[in-house]
Amino acid sequence: MGKKKTTAAIWTVFLRGSMLSLGIYFAGILLLALLLVKGAIPESGAFPVTAVLCFLSAMSGGLLTARQSPWGTLPSALLNTLVFAGILIAAGAICWQGITWYGHGSILLLCALAGGVVAGILGGRRSHRRKRK
Repeated sequence: MGKKKTTAAIWTVFLRGSMLSLGIYFAGILLLALLLVKGAIPESGAFPVTAVLCFLSAMSGGLLTARQSPWGTLPSALLNTLVFAGILIAAGAICWQGITWYGHGSILLLCALAGGVVAGILGGRRSHRRKRK
């Protein structure tokens, strides 16, 4: 009698991936704000750091989702990235009066999408070594 591996519900996988992405993003934004106030990072460097942070947070959540989802790695990572980007768009629409999509807003969304694509490519299943007899 073999042990059956239990799998989590698909929505919990995407919830964990999205929460990981948001947690990393918000923790990074708080650290960036602290470094800006202390003067360690100049104001002109705030946007590139935010873009890299958006890429890394989308990639980390996408990797988690791609490895745990029963769907393919690229669709899982991209769906997690779309949820992450949707939450960022919703927060931006609620908190600010006008979002300029011609400026930095679209670049941040492209960074998030690139992070999801990289996670989908790198997030392949781990190969299991077979024991030789």
